Amino acid sequence: MVPLKSWPGIALVLVVSLGLAALTAVLSLGALPAVVLILGWFIVAPALAILTYYEDDADGDPEAADDPVATLRERYARGELTEAEFERQLDTLLETEGTEQPSNRDRERTVVEER
Repeated sequence: MVPLKSWPGIALVLVVSLGLAALTAVLSLGALPAVVLILGWFIVAPALAILTYYEDDADGDPEAADDPVATLRERYARGELTEAEFERQLDTLLETEGTEQPSNRDRERTVVEER
């Protein structure tokens, strides 16, 4: 499906091409209204949808999408997890990832536990 941010541009192309086709029809310019409508609706609008669709995929950070801690934070921010569930799952993730350096959150947690 076409990303939501692409719809205003596509709608603009559709409305402008319809308006130009209507204007050229009122001025009795022969086949020009049909040409304008076909170009706008069947060539420019789909091309815009395709270009913005692929551009939107390139915007995301592939490393952030694969980061389980980032995914967990997003779920917590959306309200899918309670604080206790978030902490439990975060601890589980950190236990299974033994090769990484401790994050700032882990350092803060250690300082709080030492007090």
